[in-house]
Amino acid sequence: MIATLLLSAAFAQGKPAPGVELKPAKPGGPAITNDMVVARAADQLGLEADLAVGIKEGLELLFLRKYEETREHFLAVEKRHPGTGLGSVADVLVWQALMMENFDFKFDKQYWVASKAARKDLDAALKVEGRDAWEHFLMAGVTGIESIHTMRQSHYLSALNLAFEAMDHIEQTRKLSPDYTDLKLADGMYNYWRTVVTDSAPMLPKFDDHKQEGIAQMQEVETGGIFLGPPSTLSLAFTWLEENDKGQAMASCMKNRRAYPDNVINNLVLGSLHVSNRKYSSALGVFDEILEDSPSNKRARYWRGLSLHKSGRLDEAMVDYKTYLGFDYMEDYQRAQAWYRVGQIHEAKKAYADAVAAYDEAVKVDGHKVAKKNADALRARKKAGEISF
Repeated sequence: MIATLLLSAAFAQGKPAPGVELKPAKPGGPAITNDMVVARAADQLGLEADLAVGIKEGLELLFLRKYEETREHFLAVEKRHPGTGLGSVADVLVWQALMMENFDFKFDKQYWVASKAARKDLDAALKVEGRDAWEHFLMAGVTGIESIHTMRQSHYLSALNLAFEAMDHIEQTRKLSPDYTDLKLADGMYNYWRTVVTDSAPMLPKFDDHKQEGIAQMQEVETGGIFLGPPSTLSLAFTWLEENDKGQAMASCMKNRRAYPDNVINNLVLGSLHVSNRKYSSALGVFDEILEDSPSNKRARYWRGLSLHKSGRLDEAMVDYKTYLGFDYMEDYQRAQAWYRVGQIHEAKKAYADAVAAYDEAVKVDGHKVAKKNADALRARKKAGEISF
């Protein structure tokens, strides 16, 4: 468990938005109170008090993984504030959350129906005067999610075009509401990850090192954002992982865990951190919690198997791996990795024929290089008479 000092240090590095006095978050609670949400939403976006609180409370339900309640809540808010498009936008968020919990595309069709509806609703809203900054911000979110979803499906050109569209809406929001704090999450992610990507791909146009600037921007939203504090914390967890700072990554995950203990996405990151730190008992506790909250979750099953595997509990690990491989809607790299792990267990138990078969399956699925190397090595040992199968 990470020291409280590390978590305090993460908060201390954030910068307050201009003219705003930030108060420390209550342990396990949202970053700012409803009164602060109302004041900032009115000042920065011109949103009515009831609408601002309704949005904040709906997002809290989403982070708490109360998905049906999230939908019902946003529909009720939209009924009180017609023409806001919140019902369809909520559907986009819920379908994406369900897919991100498994890193799959199981609800791809439902997601695109919801995203098309959200675009239509927001286009209509933008034709009506008022709330334009907020509506452009929502449209940036909808198109940005489309870009990420499309990129995950390896449609890179389409994803890039959607990213440009999202950036256009971000700039429209900034033009209309330059002091809107939550915009800095997009700025921070852009500054940090563009630096990372360009540093690793020399063929891309040079981009100066803006990583620290990006981190500071994300931290500012984490402590002072109106609606996007928790997503900023999760974004920072991935950032600290990229920085190889497991302590800060753990602190970010634990902050969200205290406020949203059943959030599967955050808990998957937390559990994987425990695995990388060789805290297998702690990891198993997290993955077991995920499976209580979401019994059909695939990724928790894989990570649970890996925790058992690393603990030397091979038979139990095999059960989880085989259960995992029985699921549908899995990416090729995920299935290949699971077959590779199955091969490792068979090899450890000297069941060499089964090991080679599993490794070959991993290679067949997506050309898994390490599995091929292991299979070739076992065949070479057989040929040399060192083993038989």
